[in-house]
Amino acid sequence: MRGGFLGVDVFFAISGFVITAMLVAELETSGRIDFPRFYVRRARRLLPALALMLSVVLLLGALVSPAVTQHMTALTGIAASVFAANVYLLSLGTGYFDASTTLNPLLHTWTLAVEEQFYLVFPALLLLGWLFGRRRPGLEVRVAAGVVLGAVSLGSLIHYLELSAGWSTAAVGSPERFAFYGSPTRAWEFGAGALIALGLPWAARLPAVGARLLGATGIVAIGAAALFGRELWGFSSAAVLLAVLGTCALIAAGTARPGAASRALSLPPMVRIGDLSYSWYLWHWPLIVFAKALWPGLGLAAPAAATLSFITAWLSFRFVENPIRLGQRVPGKAFAAFAAACILVPTAAAFGLLGVKNALAEHRTMASWVRSRELHADVLRGCDSPVPLAERQGGACVWNVPQARGRIVLVGDSSAGQFTEPVVQAARKANFNLTVATYSSCPFVDVRVLRASAFKAERICRDFDSGTLAALVRRRPNLVITAARSDQYIEDSSVHLRDGTGALIARPDEKARLWEQGLEKTLDRLARAGVPVLVVHPVPAFPKTPDECTTFAILTDGCGSSVTRESVDARLSRARQAEKTAVAAIPGAFAIGFEDRVCARDRCSTSRDGTILARDGEHLSVDGALLLTNDFYRAILARARA
Repeated sequence: MRGGFLGVDVFFAISGFVITAMLVAELETSGRIDFPRFYVRRARRLLPALALMLSVVLLLGALVSPAVTQHMTALTGIAASVFAANVYLLSLGTGYFDASTTLNPLLHTWTLAVEEQFYLVFPALLLLGWLFGRRRPGLEVRVAAGVVLGAVSLGSLIHYLELSAGWSTAAVGSPERFAFYGSPTRAWEFGAGALIALGLPWAARLPAVGARLLGATGIVAIGAAALFGRELWGFSSAAVLLAVLGTCALIAAGTARPGAASRALSLPPMVRIGDLSYSWYLWHWPLIVFAKALWPGLGLAAPAAATLSFITAWLSFRFVENPIRLGQRVPGKAFAAFAAACILVPTAAAFGLLGVKNALAEHRTMASWVRSRELHADVLRGCDSPVPLAERQGGACVWNVPQARGRIVLVGDSSAGQFTEPVVQAARKANFNLTVATYSSCPFVDVRVLRASAFKAERICRDFDSGTLAALVRRRPNLVITAARSDQYIEDSSVHLRDGTGALIARPDEKARLWEQGLEKTLDRLARAGVPVLVVHPVPAFPKTPDECTTFAILTDGCGSSVTRESVDARLSRARQAEKTAVAAIPGAFAIGFEDRVCARDRCSTSRDGTILARDGEHLSVDGALLLTNDFYRAILARARA
């Protein structure tokens, strides 16, 4: 589901309701909370099943998890075993939806960590509010507890809103990531469910019609969030609020006057799914990641794995979770030793995964894969930056040669950056100095690019382009080499171009026309300054890339993927034609393409003769790019101004 990730918000609200109802029942019976008993029950409920899943996933991960995430997976496993996965994932500096993160089979454990962190504080807050109410004659204890929890929840909600909306940067790392992963910014969801549990006596007074209306509203709100949440609201607070409030409405209605929704959720199959929900939660995501890594071209791999994970969930529930959770109580020391084992065993498995990863690094095929993961020199040396060329300081992005014939400048987005290594070697061979100035996702073309996920980057990109262009006109290098992932800007529906009137252009044919005009303007400005320009057409893109490869696939030479020349031509044709037309209109502008160098006659492959050519779906690896050194050398000799 498009908004399926909002299920975690539903879960936190349910968890707050269930735990609070349980603790309130204990408070009403005994007037206190047995904290040791509470935490032992939580450990018996959660730790054994978690330890089993972590150990199995970490051991299998040595061969069937994406090799690029093995280090991340191992450290996530260690953190998850002590309920701190959210803290580790927050420290990575990557978002939940980033490709590098979604390949982590233990990504989902951050939610369990957040829930357990709630338990460190929440029971004490509930007890504090309850005792406060008992000492105030005339003050209902549920109301007093609700005031305490409500105040804390309101503070959490305000903190969440200010960070997720970018109103405040007072957080560790990215405010948006902290709002997503941080337990302080998720506490309000738990608190919302807790307030429903405290308000049960009042909810019971709802009239039947009001309860049914409330339940229907909750179902609609949750359904809207699940089906449309991400597309309609992105990661904004609106979708999250809708999911949480819908859950609270549904629970309140069901505990007051059970209607059709409550009766449907009370059917035996639905209750059985609820019983298995924790185990299913544990197993669904690892199996999805493993299936997608092992069968990347099979569209049904993920849903099939999610369905089959129900079987592993049942096995875990039947033979691990229930026997330990419902079994005979054991002495405190024995249970403490058992709990320690539930932490130490998966931790040992994590270190085992790291050991296997390091041992296999010496294998020839694995070494080739490791090289394909190397960042290009423009990134490593800090040349990939929004700072315009004229304002850049230092010589990290300058390669000089003795008695140089002149200077070449490589400029553009990451598609230009991927050619840094061959252009450096070719320029040296041709006896030219070289300067590299790139900025990822920012084409060196007079167009305004907008992405659904990064609208605020438009101004920064235009500043880079205009400042760099002005510097090139002033410095008049002997040759400018530029490249862009023009097929992505033109073909992808998530990317829009803005025309001169400010209107957003979404149709590929109209974007191609706008791209052609923008490139022609940039080339014309340089041509009038006497600067020749070499435009490099985009290289083929691949659906399966080395970062998705499992260790098993790498070791058995099954890591590569290929696409037909026909599909490559169909994808690139509009972009290449736009670039060719713009180049043909400007004297001193030239175009070059490397499709024939990367591809065979009928197919384009990510590997050749044991060398992995692609770093990801859109960029060549360093080894793949270096195969083009002689092509760039000949182009420099032919096109650079003497």
